[in-house]
Amino acid sequence: MAKGLAWTRNALALVGVLALGFWLGAGRTVRASSDNWNAGNLEFQLAGVDPHSSLLVYQPERRTVYVYQGATTGNAELQCSFMFELDRPGGVIHRRNCAVGQLIP
Repeated sequence: MAKGLAWTRNALALVGVLALGFWLGAGRTVRASSDNWNAGNLEFQLAGVDPHSSLLVYQPERRTVYVYQGATTGNAELQCSFMFELDRPGGVIHRRNCAVGQLIP
């Protein structure tokens, strides 16, 4: 009897702690894919882990999406392939080639 009572007490305590944690964290957004860098937030997404993969980097302040093709294959140094400049929702999206970078600084 005492063993069953201890199990019940522990289970109720666990449920109570989990409920408290969910209640305290319910209004918060997890921002794992962005970081405060260079006076602005960057958000990124890795699409696929194969030869056709791409890395997308979004800079909200400039409203620009940078595309790095072949992000998981080949050389360890990635060159930006092209970028999309977003003026406003519903407006024209401009695709521009990225400037050619130097691998050796």
